[in-house]
Amino acid sequence: MQLLLLSCLLLPIITAKDKNGDDATAPEAAASSSSFFTRYNRTAYNIAAGNHFHSTNTADDEIKYYDGNLDIDTIKQEWIRRRQKNNNNNDDDPNNKCTTYLAPSSIPNSGLGMYTTIPYTKGDFFPLPEIGIMLHDKDAHYPQGSNKLLTQYPWGARILTGGSYEVTAGSGMVPGLGMLANSHLGLVNMRHVDSWSIQSDKDGTDSLSMEGLRSSTLDDVGRGSYSYHSRLLFAATQNIQRGEELFVNYGDEWFTAREEFIGVIPSKQNYEEADRMIEGWFHDTVNQGHDDPSHAYELLLKDAEKKDKRLRAAFPDNFEDAPIAKEMGTARFSARTSVQSIEWIEENGVCIDNIVSGTSTMTQAGRGAFATRPIKKGTVITTTPLLTLEREQLQLWEEVDGEDVGVQQNKQDDKVLEMVGHQLLLNYCYGHVNSSLILFPYSPTVNFINHGNMEKANSEIRWSSYPYHKREWLNLSLKEMKELQKTGLMFDIVATKDIALGDEVFLYYGKEWEESWSEHIEDWISVENEQDDVFQKNVTDTLGVDYNQRSTIWTVEDQKNHPYPSQLETVCRFEPPSGSCQDVSNESCKIRWTLTLKEHHDHPCDVISRASIDGNEWYFVDMNITNSTSNETKQYHVEFLPRYAIRLINGKYTKDQYSRGVFREVIGLPDGLFPDHWMDLKDDDEKYIYQH
Repeated sequence: MQLLLLSCLLLPIITAKDKNGDDATAPEAAASSSSFFTRYNRTAYNIAAGNHFHSTNTADDEIKYYDGNLDIDTIKQEWIRRRQKNNNNNDDDPNNKCTTYLAPSSIPNSGLGMYTTIPYTKGDFFPLPEIGIMLHDKDAHYPQGSNKLLTQYPWGARILTGGSYEVTAGSGMVPGLGMLANSHLGLVNMRHVDSWSIQSDKDGTDSLSMEGLRSSTLDDVGRGSYSYHSRLLFAATQNIQRGEELFVNYGDEWFTAREEFIGVIPSKQNYEEADRMIEGWFHDTVNQGHDDPSHAYELLLKDAEKKDKRLRAAFPDNFEDAPIAKEMGTARFSARTSVQSIEWIEENGVCIDNIVSGTSTMTQAGRGAFATRPIKKGTVITTTPLLTLEREQLQLWEEVDGEDVGVQQNKQDDKVLEMVGHQLLLNYCYGHVNSSLILFPYSPTVNFINHGNMEKANSEIRWSSYPYHKREWLNLSLKEMKELQKTGLMFDIVATKDIALGDEVFLYYGKEWEESWSEHIEDWISVENEQDDVFQKNVTDTLGVDYNQRSTIWTVEDQKNHPYPSQLETVCRFEPPSGSCQDVSNESCKIRWTLTLKEHHDHPCDVISRASIDGNEWYFVDMNITNSTSNETKQYHVEFLPRYAIRLINGKYTKDQYSRGVFREVIGLPDGLFPDHWMDLKDDDEKYIYQH
């Protein structure tokens, strides 16, 4: 039978669409009531991460939504105080055991995967909120990157709240479950949670962390240097056993686009149909005493092949395995080791839940990483695989007049491009100032670790001691490293001091990074003092937070006297009817709003009027929606939208990360870590201008 795929890729790279798994419905949430801050206590874990839940009754069941409005540091310290009071910091305490591991995946040829040592109930949130980093217009700025490793990992832009409206062509890098977990379409047990449902008062970010940004103004030198998408949540789609591998849904297109290289991969529906066909075959042949059940099974496989090659791939190849697949289910049979013993996981894996994100104790730092248990000096805090990139993949270019940048044009129609900045992802990559090779770590929470000076830093980076780190790659030439189309290098982040429960973890980012940051501060102050118009335009204010917290949305008429800031757009959640419109008025389809939790049904809209009925406020809106299949645009007049179906988001390129002059710098690695034969640059040797 065909075997599935991977997150730590060991396969050829091809051009394909971003991951686009269908993670539409907001999950239930379960919370325990224990008063200890431990991995088994998901309530305490969520509180430490700044997560808070309230419930609302729906037609189907009770869904508990996350609102993220707690003072997370105060509450985290309270949980830590209680735990310390009860002497619950013992390494032998079962409540102090690691719950999330990096270990060899059950899917052959797919590298490493993620395993849980605790059970999840359907709807439980994965306790490590993750960062999301937008890559914008990457094909336009680096068109030759279609065969690079980076193309395998991004999700569609809509995984970031409002992401599909944030830029023209975007995709989201989501470490942790978003990059480290593999995808088995028949065994998906984790999904991204739609932030519209869980954070309806937010501005189109997953987590503009208000407690950490209350003082943000135009003189905030750190703005735009870190991602505001900093609380991406995943939740269990079903009950998950102890020892089970965690799988997310990359989407059918991700697999079918790579069929030439990875083979035919069954869908969830293929596995379900295969289960029914094997059940019928077993009843008709084995139970009925068929003379030659093996031959009957061959005929069954031929029948499946005629129907769909992906359906055929869901079946065991051998007749002898069919009864086992019948009992286990064909999906579980295809990854029989996807549920392992805790002993196997502890022996073959490494713990990756020693840190959780929270509001940093450092100003200008956004969120940080905090210890979820005491960590002794010399202990590995976390281990992370590394995505290999080239600096030029993250460069941003703009067409300019050659004379303005001192370039002599030979022809009238010559175009001159000037490098004007870098993708935000650069700030989360590690490298050396003299190398064009950079590395992006993607284990949970690792990208929240902030810079601390040499006195404050309590951790350092080393090449991993984990057996699956490909140490021999350090002997490869720079050219060979750039041509690799798989991951294999790994870092260990090791404690250089004893770290107490709840302490923030810091890395020393290096001398070059500190110098670059100091220069950025000087430049920022200089521009601010000059009151340059460019400064005012380059840094935008994220006012959507304030407006989305208001109970009333202004109509088009209201905005004639009280307009919203120009960078904000109104978006409504509405699913167009599949059939023809029953009520057409003035060329618009007049229809009453119905609830949908599908993320891709967020559309720009104009609020025409509102009405208060029995104490509830209802909205009437107009919108134009283009059918992605027929490319036909239809006008809708939608009645009786509730307030929570409408939100304000930042328009294209109006968020701080797209401003000019925001801070960008690779995180420096310790001396001696990068091999000398990877050093191909002199200081500040990036190319800034080229012609084409």
